[in-house]
Amino acid sequence: MRVSASLVLYKEEERLLSSTIESFLKIEFDKELIIIDNGENYSLVKPYLFFPSINYLSSSKNIGFGAGHNLAFNSLSKPSSIHLILNPDISFDKEINSFLKWFLKEKEIVLALPKVLYSSDLPQPIVRKIPTLFSLLKRKLKIDEGVLDFPDKEILEIPSAHGCFFAFKPEVFKELKGFDERFFLYLEDIDIWMRAKKYGKTVINPNFHIYHHWRRASSKDFKAFLWHLQSWVKFFKKYPHLLFK
Repeated sequence: MRVSASLVLYKEEERLLSSTIESFLKIEFDKELIIIDNGENYSLVKPYLFFPSINYLSSSKNIGFGAGHNLAFNSLSKPSSIHLILNPDISFDKEINSFLKWFLKEKEIVLALPKVLYSSDLPQPIVRKIPTLFSLLKRKLKIDEGVLDFPDKEILEIPSAHGCFFAFKPEVFKELKGFDERFFLYLEDIDIWMRAKKYGKTVINPNFHIYHHWRRASSKDFKAFLWHLQSWVKFFKKYPHLLFK
């Protein structure tokens, strides 16, 4: 088995980024991580660049989350059996190897993620409904957050999930042409889950887990809030039937 992964950086926290890279290094199979730097992060990454499984590319500007992951995928040195989309604020232990073995043997599953936990071991609400304009309004009014519960042990097909960690069958990611780069940041995760369903099952397997330090940038930063707003406009322009559903 060969596992590839992509990691897109933009002004990251050293502690969180180090934890993510060190987690990747726990993968026991032949592996390759492509790091795309959309910000000034070289000094944080430099200690890891002597590992032959880690390659670093600096983009000339902030090209966005989806475009960064697409660039990483297209820069892999050789094909892989599984491709991971990683956020720079996640971590996992050696259990990830069992998750990867499971995912590889499930031929009908094209996109999967494990259960996502806070550092306190409480589950994060990362499984999402497909949004409509009405559900977005309910979310902003705090009537319905748009998340879905799932059984603790049952492997379940889900509509979409937060983009902190995805496991893709690489041939499907390639067929999809990766993320839709019209989404600079936000909603590219929901969009790619929706499109991946054409090729097979998209699931959560809660028998495995990772950890995610959820930063919620759009609630703290005005520029991130504007990116989020622009993505919503583009999303409903792409899927107009969801405006009034």
